[in-house]
Parts: sequence; C-alpha cells; structure tokens
Amino acid sequence: MKDKQIIIWGATGQAIMLADILNFTEYELTALFDNSIDVKSPFSTVPFYHDKNHLENFKKCGFAVAIGGSRGVDRVNISNELESLGFYPVTLVHQTAYVANDSKIGKGVQVLPMSKICPRTKIGDYSIINTGASVDHESKLGQGVHLGPNSVLCGCVHVGDYSFIGANATILPRITIGNNVIVGAGAVVTKDICDDHVVVGAPAKPLEKHKNRTE
Repeated sequence: MKDKQIIIWGATGQAIMLADILNFTEYELTALFDNSIDVKSPFSTVPFYHDKNHLENFKKCGFAVAIGGSRGVDRVNISNELESLGFYPVTLVHQTAYVANDSKIGKGVQVLPMSKICPRTKIGDYSIINTGASVDHESKLGQGVHLGPNSVLCGCVHVGDYSFIGANATILPRITIGNNVIVGAGAVVTKDICDDHVVVGAPAKPLEKHKNRTE
C-alpha cells in the first residue's frame, strides 16, 4: 500500500541515516531521487531517479528530504513542492532518541540516533536533529533548522528558520539565534546572533554576514 511507502529526495549520507530509521518502522523505501546527475545511489536495490517526471509513478507515497547542513531553504522548498504534488511528509524518529511527551514536533522532522528533545520544546517543520544532538527544555526551533551531531541547545534557546548549528557547538541558555545563521563546529554561543551571520569560536564571534538564502 502506498500509504506505507516512502520516497527519499537526496542520495547522500543523510539518506543512509534515514534508511536506517526506516528499518524500525512500517515504511518501505520505494524510490530515491536526486537532481544532481553526479550523485550515485547508496542503495543497490532501490530504484534511483534524477528526473522529476518519475515522481508521477509514486504519488500518494510518503516522503523525506535528505538534504542537511546549511541548505535548510532547499529542504523546505523541495518538501513544499512534493506536498503540492500529492506526497505527504513523514516524521522519522530513531528508536534510540528521546522525545518528551509534551514536546511539539513539526511535519517532516528527522530525529537521529541518541538525540534528545526535552520537555516543552518545539521543533519546526522539516528540521533535522542529528546524531547525539540535545535540545533542552522550552527551546524553540523554526522550520528547516539543522542541529549537527552532538550539538547542545541549553534551556530556552530560540533558533530561527533555516539556521545550521555545527557539530559539537553549544548554545548557552536563553540565547536567540536569528534566521539563516551558521554556527561553526565547536562554537560556544554566549550572545544573541542576528539574522544571516556566520559565527565561530569559543566564545563565538562573527566571521561574516552571508547573503540571505531566503530571498
């Protein structure tokens, strides 16, 4: 039945992680898509397509978009397109992850192994909580956010749309991070960060202001 079939858009490492989660669900990976002709499929037994025209054969299936890093805008835009074509977003949570009962998880969210989503948190649509990442109490993430492996958001942190928090970065309590921000790996964020900035270091300092990818 198509309501238990899923396609994945994106054929790199994130797809491998999502396929592992699918092993513990009722969903069957039925096709893989990537618009880059240079990308090779990591799955020898799953049909792989570069041409969007083949989507017609899989309508009414679920979908997940395996595009991570600082490409949150792309992940959200592709997800919205797939929804408009009749696919439905699947939220995927690894069996080893902790998700508090009173947290609110948006559609199409991906929660990877050993990550933690603590009480009264809100995770926006199409966000990625990567391996070992921790979102502490009362934190809020916008849509298209990606938390890198082992990153830590302390309590009451707010992260804006499309922002990327690098591996092993730490965001101290009650910090607000704007939209379209990149926090470098290992950074320690002690102050609020405005939209469209890249910060690195401990304590984190601005490296540059980059073009708003939401335009």
